[in-house]
Amino acid sequence: MKQLLLLLLCAALHFTANAQSVINSNAYLAHIEKNGQEPMQYLADKICKYSVVAIGEDHWVKDHPMFLCEVIGTLAADTTANIDVLALELGNSIDQKLVNELLNSSEYREDLVFKILQHAPDDYGNPYKEYADVFRKVWETNQVKPKEYRTQIVLLDPAYIQQVFDKEEVQYTCSRDDNMVNLIRWYIIQRKHVVFYAGGAHTTAQIRGIRNGDYYYNYPSAGYLLKKCYPNDVFIITLWGAYMGANGYIPDKKTRWVQLAGGVIDEAFRMNGNKPVAFNLGGAFASLTVADYFGNPDSKLIWVDNPSNGSPYVKTNLLADGCDGIIFIKPTEEFSGIHLIDIYDEEFLKCIEKRSEGKCKTSEQTLKEIKGWHSILEY
Repeated sequence: MKQLLLLLLCAALHFTANAQSVINSNAYLAHIEKNGQEPMQYLADKICKYSVVAIGEDHWVKDHPMFLCEVIGTLAADTTANIDVLALELGNSIDQKLVNELLNSSEYREDLVFKILQHAPDDYGNPYKEYADVFRKVWETNQVKPKEYRTQIVLLDPAYIQQVFDKEEVQYTCSRDDNMVNLIRWYIIQRKHVVFYAGGAHTTAQIRGIRNGDYYYNYPSAGYLLKKCYPNDVFIITLWGAYMGANGYIPDKKTRWVQLAGGVIDEAFRMNGNKPVAFNLGGAFASLTVADYFGNPDSKLIWVDNPSNGSPYVKTNLLADGCDGIIFIKPTEEFSGIHLIDIYDEEFLKCIEKRSEGKCKTSEQTLKEIKGWHSILEY
C-alpha cells in the first residue's frame, strides 16, 4: 500500500519544467507587494466569506502543521471567522467516535490522539508530533470557547484504507478524495465554515493520472470536485513549500530543497524581506503553468501540448486553475522535518509486525523504518 500511495504522490507532484511561463522575480514581487496581506487576516477574511477554505500542506515538514496550529489559536477569539469544522486527512473515518470523545472530554486524552494517528494514511500510521499538536490545539481552544463556537474535527480517510494495509478483503466505498467530498459537502449544505487541511494533492483542484499500459487512469482531487460542485463556496490555498520527492525532500543537507519554479518566486519573497505574506493569484502568477511551478529537472513525467493517450498533464494547465491563493510562511530552506514520536501500543505493534512481514516488532524498529522512507524526519 505504501508503494501505491507513493506512486500516487509521484503522479501528483513529479513535473518537468518547460521554462515558458516563469517570469522574472520582479514581476512576482510587484504582485506580492501590491496584493499581499498578513496571513492571519487573510485567512480570517476567507473563512468569513467562504464555506470551505482548503489549505494544502507539504507532508513531512513540521512548519505547515505548526502554521495550522497558529491559525487555530489565533482565530479562536474571532467569532466572525470561527472554524466550525476542521476536516483533516490526518485520520480515518473509523475513528470519528474517538475524536468526538476527545473533544467532549474535560481532560486532554493523548491516548485517543495516538490511536487516531495509528489509523492515519500510511502503513505504520502517522507518528508525528506536530500532527498530534493539531488535535491538542483544537481541544485547548475549545475549552475557552462558548459551546456554539467549538470546532468539530472530521476525519476524512475512508475505512477501506485500513483493510488494504492489513491485506483484508476490501470493501471499497469510494476513493479517498470522493470520501473527503462526501463528508465535507454536508457541512456546506448546513452553511458551516470548514477548514479542509490535507496534502496539496487533495486540496488543489486538479485531475491526476497514472499511466496504465498505453493510456491513463485519471481521477479528480477532492479540491476539484468541491470547486466544481460549489464554485462560489470554496477557496483553495497552497502553503508555499518546495518540490517534494516521493521520499520526503532531499537527503543532502547542502542542496536539501528543490525550489518551485526554479527558485524565481523564492527570490521574489526574499526581495520582499522573507516576511510572511498571503495573496490571491493574479499578475505574474496568472500565467504560471503547473508544469513550471513544480518544475524539477529530475522528473520523468512529461507534459505535452495535446496528449493522445488520455494524459491529464497538459502544458497549458495553469496553477491558477487549481488554487486561488498562496501563503508564504518563511523561506523554504528554513523548513525542517516533522518530529517522530512513539504512538505505538502492544496491540498496534502486532499489526505493524504483520504489515512489515516481521521486520518491525518494536517502536524503535518501526520509527527507524519510517525515517528510512523519509530522510528529513527528526527525532
